[in-house]
Amino acid sequence: MGGVFINYRRGPRATDAVHRLHERLSRHFGATQVFLDTSSMPPGNRYPDDLRRGVHDCEVLLVTISEGWLEARDSAGERCLDRAGDWVRHEIELALAAEKTVIPLLLDAAEPPPPELLPLSIRELSLRQAHRVTSDDWDAAVEKLIVKLERLVAPEWTPIRSEERPPRRPGRLLGWATGLISAALCVLMPWAATAGGLSKEPGRDPVSLRLALASLGLMGVVLVAVLLSCGLMRRPVQAWERDLQDATQKNYLRATYPIPVFLLFFATLILSQVWGQSPSFAVVLMLGMCIAVGPMAAHIMRSLKKDRERWMSWPEAMPATAPVATVRREIARLDVRTQEWSAPIRREQRDRASFALGELQAAVATQGRTAKYGRLQWLREAQPWVFSGYVLWLALTVALTLAWTVPLGSGLEDGGGVRLHAAPVAAGIVGFALAWTTMECAYRYQRWQRRRFHAEAVRRLALVAARVDTLTSPSRTRLVTARKR
Repeated sequence: MGGVFINYRRGPRATDAVHRLHERLSRHFGATQVFLDTSSMPPGNRYPDDLRRGVHDCEVLLVTISEGWLEARDSAGERCLDRAGDWVRHEIELALAAEKTVIPLLLDAAEPPPPELLPLSIRELSLRQAHRVTSDDWDAAVEKLIVKLERLVAPEWTPIRSEERPPRRPGRLLGWATGLISAALCVLMPWAATAGGLSKEPGRDPVSLRLALASLGLMGVVLVAVLLSCGLMRRPVQAWERDLQDATQKNYLRATYPIPVFLLFFATLILSQVWGQSPSFAVVLMLGMCIAVGPMAAHIMRSLKKDRERWMSWPEAMPATAPVATVRREIARLDVRTQEWSAPIRREQRDRASFALGELQAAVATQGRTAKYGRLQWLREAQPWVFSGYVLWLALTVALTLAWTVPLGSGLEDGGGVRLHAAPVAAGIVGFALAWTTMECAYRYQRWQRRRFHAEAVRRLALVAARVDTLTSPSRTRLVTARKR
């Protein structure tokens, strides 16, 4: 449906001029911006509904008036404009009632119709400024008409798609980096403990042992939290996440900020205890914190900026791998927008909603496919950074244990070698068990969550699509008035 609706009464002279005009306007404004019944209505559609929708969508109605237009009569001798089912008259009535711009287009020697000869419902047509087009200066007259229409017709809305970027997958680079950093931790931690002058006496409980135990304890706390959120409190947590993700990104961060604040406070407390005993050891921990916190802060800033842009430039092409929170938030926003609309909606609203629905349906389908991932595929493709983080965490725990056993073993004559090997192995086994159990719980929870989200999103998008379709479709014309033009 276009921004220009061409209204005309069929006849040899008028039909040729109308098709010629339609071709010229379509070249300038685009085929979808110019409505002509013979070109814009698909076969099989109910033409009364298409004509009503076309008049509603247009910004300008061109009433093509040729010689004899006012006095045209049907086979029974009745004047066409006086018939109740005359669609030429009905289209003008719809446009005037909707306060559209109506331009009488006079062909050749046709004159503007006097108001007393027009039906009362379209008598306003005689007060509209006309534009004349003649065969002698057709091109010049049509160009002048186009200049006038450019100020009245809104440009065709086309969604701007951002350049498709392949998803950033760290792949082997992340694996090699994780392995090298883990090995470096196991070497540097004992060296830092020795260089820092930690006690080598057997009866002393050095800070590295306390940190290793604290690391294992923190792993246990994370596991308990995951078990509670994924098990006993699974449904309340799901409802809480859904409420947060229906809001803006800023509100989401405000509601969840206590978690990173607590972790930052915990890390600061550890640094304050370590600094007095081993400054070099504290520097290593501080660098690790900066490496972890820096990307997180940058991600938060980018997400806030992206959220504002997405709200202002609606709708936006969804990325191929949009997270659940983003998809749910966009569905909620589209739902809110469509609830505020009143029938019948504008063409631009319908086009934007249709584009947003298509993007969201594709994103929901992607989430449905990820719900079928196996454990290794999920870790490799969906959670590579989390997996790498747990490996580094486990390596850090083992390195802290080595930082305790190496100086302790060097100070013992008997049993030092056994303690040197047994303690790190025990720490590694316990840490691996805690990490694996946490990952297994998280995997099962995310699979359940994505399946529920997929079902919920499909249902919600179907409701939004039905609402848009209801707001778009004009009232069906009664068959008694649906006569041919």
